[in-house]
Amino acid sequence: MSQATALQEKAEMFERRAESATDTISRQHYKEMAAHYRRLVAEHLEISRSEPARQA
Repeated sequence: MSQATALQEKAEMFERRAESATDTISRQHYKEMAAHYRRLVAEHLEISRSEPARQA
């Protein structure tokens, strides 16, 4: 499993938790965590794409 896939799965896990959270504070926290992991996925993919260019 790639790191990007693992990060995406965590984002999805937090989204599911947000959907099932009963209180507003928890729901917001889980949504923020999901957004954080989605940003990490984007950053990871961006770095992965630029690595071969740096090595050339």
